[in-house]
Amino acid sequence: MTDYLFKLPDSSSGTLQARIQEMMVTAILNHHIAPGSPLPSGRKLAQQLKVARNTVVLAYQSLIDEGFIESRERSGFYVSQHVLDGYVPSQKPAQNSEPTSNIDWDKVLSFKPDTLPYHYKPRDWQSHPYPFLYGQFDKTLFPIADWRECCREAASISAIHGWAGDRVDQDNPQLLAEVHSKLLPRRGIWSNPDEILITLGAQHAIHIASQLLLNKDRTIGMENPGYVDARNTFLTQTNRIELLDVDQRGLVVDERLANCDCVYTTPSHHFPTTVTMPESRRKRLLDAANKHDFFIIEDDYESEFNYLGKPTPALKSLDTQDRVIHVGSLSKTLAPGIRLGYMVAPKPFIEQ
Repeated sequence: MTDYLFKLPDSSSGTLQARIQEMMVTAILNHHIAPGSPLPSGRKLAQQLKVARNTVVLAYQSLIDEGFIESRERSGFYVSQHVLDGYVPSQKPAQNSEPTSNIDWDKVLSFKPDTLPYHYKPRDWQSHPYPFLYGQFDKTLFPIADWRECCREAASISAIHGWAGDRVDQDNPQLLAEVHSKLLPRRGIWSNPDEILITLGAQHAIHIASQLLLNKDRTIGMENPGYVDARNTFLTQTNRIELLDVDQRGLVVDERLANCDCVYTTPSHHFPTTVTMPESRRKRLLDAANKHDFFIIEDDYESEFNYLGKPTPALKSLDTQDRVIHVGSLSKTLAPGIRLGYMVAPKPFIEQ
């Protein structure tokens, strides 16, 4: 039986030892091997899987330490008698009758995100030679060696003592210092550490800003066309959205801004046209914010990708009246899945 049961799936990742452990645990938890059943010897399983015997022995030892299997002297390895105690069955128990719930979810839910428009990506987009999708990075350019070294350092005993504690209402001071001294000065932003908040990517920062600045009676202005995910976030707070024109110089500054309590813009690389707002228009936008008393959420989207001339200073760097909430992330320069972003705003805003 074990000749058919124990096979390493080709799609698995990780070390051979980890893959063997995953294979054994899956077989046990799926009830393919009953508690108390004997397992192949390390030598036999190594021959079957075509791996070194020491690799199997180490995998078995880890499974013993975790309580999945047990070793009996002069007898061999067996599935632990109590391995399934406390585990939820892998299959839903059969019901004797049809569900009787009569909940009308359309009435219960106060908001339904599936009614909002989204851009759906095909699941196999990475298999296409030229996937025309935004928000992704070239995995062949990821700094694997540097990343592994950082992971090794972060897993040291001294490092764990530094990051294992719950700081409650404080960000990691080392990460905060890197953003404060390395990232923001490149955008011309000179802020204090208590004016910076670490977030789970730019979308998280936009969500926080919308919660603090918007309500059903306030109007948010945004570029048309613009970032659809940001608009969907704003719609969770208000239905009053003022669509603002975009030309070859970015967001158009006109009289419609007077209707806004807040304005969302992507001046570094407008989404989706990629045009960059020049410094002169940025100053006009700030003047309008001061005149009409509205706040600006500056999404510093793709600011690091500049190929023509010198980088334009961030809108936040030109702000002298605390009107700009600056949002940035490392999604385009490192990886979207890491979900690392930041927000720069006046201290009272960051405190909330």
